[in-house]
Amino acid sequence: MHSGQKGPHTRSPLNTHMKLLSTLIALVLLHLMITPANSGHSRGNNTCEDDKLHHANMIVNGKRSDAPLYDASLAMRDKAHTYNNYLLCEKYMEEALRMIRKTNGEYPTE
Repeated sequence: MHSGQKGPHTRSPLNTHMKLLSTLIALVLLHLMITPANSGHSRGNNTCEDDKLHHANMIVNGKRSDAPLYDASLAMRDKAHTYNNYLLCEKYMEEALRMIRKTNGEYPTE
C-alpha cells in the first residue's frame, strides 16, 4: 500500500460526523414524538401542576391582563397554590382559568 492510501479499516472523518449527526437528529425526533406536550391541562389526573402551567402560559408577559377579572384570577391562583390537596387546587385553578378565558370572544365579568 502506498503512503497516501487509506486502508479498508479507516473511515473518513466527514462520514463519521454525518453518521453521528443523523443519529442525533433521529433521537431528537423520536424524543419529540413520544414526549407528551405540556400545553394544556386536564382535570382529575391527581395533580394540579398542569393547571398551574396552563394558567402561567395564559398570563405570561401580561397576556390576558385586559381581562376584567385578571386580578381576581391571580388571587384565585395564589389561593390554589396554598393547598396540598390536588382536588382543591384543581378546583381553584379551574376558577382562575375561567376568569381569564374568553368565551365567544368575550371575557367573563363575574
